[in-house]
Amino acid sequence: MPDLEQRVSTLEREMAVLKARVDSGEEDARNIPDLIKTEFRLSNSQIARLSRDFADLRGTVGGLSREFAELRDKVEVLPRVVAELVVESIAEREKKQS
Repeated sequence: MPDLEQRVSTLEREMAVLKARVDSGEEDARNIPDLIKTEFRLSNSQIARLSRDFADLRGTVGGLSREFAELRDKVEVLPRVVAELVVESIAEREKKQS
């Protein structure tokens, strides 16, 4: 009989361990919907942040493009302005020498 009692107590311990594992697995399974919801919210948050950053970047690029166009216009006019200044300077020098 002691052998039978020992086997029964061993089986009871093994059943307790198995039950604890099953309970742990069930708890994990119950958490899956919450984990999915959390991941979904995180993804939505990241997408919203990327969208805002992209809109800001678009605005910045648009502003830089306008500034570049204005700068290009000024640079294109610069040689003519310098040439006029040189001509005026030469004309004044010639007046002084005459």
